[in-house]
Amino acid sequence: MAEKRRGKQKQRNQDDTETPTKEEYEVAKFLRFNVPSKEGKLMGMAVQYFLASKAVDSLLDSKWASGKSKTELRFTTRNSCVDFCNRLLEKGIFHRATRMEKKKDRDKKKKKAKDEAEEDSEKSEKKTKKEKKVKRGKDDEKEEESSKEKESAGEVEEKKETDKKDSEKKDEDKKKKRKLRLEMADNQLFMDGDEVYVWIYDPVPLKSKLIGLLMVLGAIAVCLFPLWPPEVRLGVYYLSLAAAGFVGFILSLCIVQRVLFAVTWLVTFGKHHFWLLPNLTEDVGFFESFKPFYKHDVCPGKKDKTEKDKTTNPEGSGGTTEDGTKEQEEGEEGEGDNDNGYEMVDREEVAHVEDVAVVAEGETKKTK
Repeated sequence: MAEKRRGKQKQRNQDDTETPTKEEYEVAKFLRFNVPSKEGKLMGMAVQYFLASKAVDSLLDSKWASGKSKTELRFTTRNSCVDFCNRLLEKGIFHRATRMEKKKDRDKKKKKAKDEAEEDSEKSEKKTKKEKKVKRGKDDEKEEESSKEKESAGEVEEKKETDKKDSEKKDEDKKKKRKLRLEMADNQLFMDGDEVYVWIYDPVPLKSKLIGLLMVLGAIAVCLFPLWPPEVRLGVYYLSLAAAGFVGFILSLCIVQRVLFAVTWLVTFGKHHFWLLPNLTEDVGFFESFKPFYKHDVCPGKKDKTEKDKTTNPEGSGGTTEDGTKEQEEGEEGEGDNDNGYEMVDREEVAHVEDVAVVAEGETKKTK
């Protein structure tokens, strides 16, 4: 009997150590809603995970680090935060996980390593060749050519590096968009760094609780509809009739819209497209769905297009032929000439010439 009692006491002590205290729950809730978390997959299940370094940073910026809290908990250093997070891990608030590497990622890493080794070997070969050329003492022209080649090679290498960086950035963006695959880690310890930890503690926020409560109360109120006062029941009845009438009105507008479009399209043989309330069924706001009131488009047919082409380029008119261009050039050249071959002179030019002649005659008289 004494051994059984001792075993029960040990179990109670273990349960007390495993269950978190109120302070630990407060800190866990703070971490759960303030530490940035991401979505991942663990054993085919969608989970939320976070990084250890970000959790430690948020604890150091919390009220427990500044001393504003009334509790004895104080996070002064990163080691104290790590010790406290180890306690939370032991009590099942979260657990440690490791990233899974796909075969494609491994193959990519191997290819990158091979490419880097090949590039290093090529660079070393080029350097040895250039050193040999310099030792042989070639002419200045060859040195200039080699410098140009170096510049071109440098530009090519820079382009390759930029292309690699762009491809790496694209791969990183794709990885970020994808859900990270995780595995359970063997060593369940909290370590400060880029280690991944999956949340087990998932408290329900206050908003969701209030929404659930309101939904329950609404369902109860609907079930108690026969017990409502007669005036309220009449008001609900008229509201339901108004809602049904509005829905019927919208459906009838949609039918009228299609019928009008079909009639105009058939009568005009597809030339005119008339839409009444074109945004009625579009994904827009309530008031925007009734704007504009109508839309009218004219689509020319094949015959109209051919007629327009004929009017712009008529046969025998010489608008686009060589003879027509020659006639236009001759007309432009002959605009300033008269039919008798004399140049056309403006009145202003004639008056100017007469004034000059009068001045010249006055000067000749003075000299005499």
